[in-house]
Amino acid sequence: MKITYFGTGGGAGIPEIFCSCRVCEAARQNRGKDIRTRSQAAINDDLIIDFPVDTFLHTLYGGLDMRKYRHVLITHSHFDHFLHQDLFSRPQGADIPLNIYVTEGSSKQVVQVKEAREEAFATGKRIRTDEMEIKIHIVRYFETFGLLGYRVTPLRARHAANVESAIYLIEDTAEGKRLLWAHDTGLLPNDTKDYLVKEGGRLDFVSLDCTLERGNCITAGHMDLERCITMLSWLREHGLADGNTKAAISHIGHFLKRTHAELEAEAGELGFITAYDGMTLSI
Repeated sequence: MKITYFGTGGGAGIPEIFCSCRVCEAARQNRGKDIRTRSQAAINDDLIIDFPVDTFLHTLYGGLDMRKYRHVLITHSHFDHFLHQDLFSRPQGADIPLNIYVTEGSSKQVVQVKEAREEAFATGKRIRTDEMEIKIHIVRYFETFGLLGYRVTPLRARHAANVESAIYLIEDTAEGKRLLWAHDTGLLPNDTKDYLVKEGGRLDFVSLDCTLERGNCITAGHMDLERCITMLSWLREHGLADGNTKAAISHIGHFLKRTHAELEAEAGELGFITAYDGMTLSI
């Protein structure tokens, strides 16, 4: 099972556009792993997680070819994870639908755009040209569905109160590998923890949100290194992770006040891999 991180940044990426902090200045000077675009990843070259505002940059510079992907899991509707307008790029020669898996609350913007476009076509305000057919699949917390040989379970995230956010438990049934994708969430809500304990099963890989400065959690909807330690410890205590479980941190912003090298050294001592744009892991 392979995971490719196309983007590993927080909501504004690194460097933030107007910021002159030490981390953003280091990114401008050093570039490389200090540059972080918005969160997006691929599983095994056939399943995409999130479709952020930086999908174009990942196409231009990161080697992402969205033409070969037909299935996209969406965590939530914030623009750094889901820029729904870009779904409606007009392709030439595309004859296979693009399938979007998203919670009902986070799907509303897509539906509104589709309805507005259809009205424009119907009234003659716009001439229909070749377009990608978009199929929206509503996912529900704790309801597992099959997809491309994966078993996918959306779990409730602890994020913004007014946004229906999901994290994903993904099992590759062919290889028997299991991963938990937990970005844009704080410590897990009780119903998600209850579900994981009830279902059981060891995780081979965990990717955790690490947006905030260590020891300075300004919101419950993200994590710092201490919360990542707490979550990984909880998973181990309940038999969901062990010493062979790989754990990575991502969704990293300048709030951490660490360059990539600094964070990599600090997190590495705690047993975490620090993800960077373009990183590929095999589990």
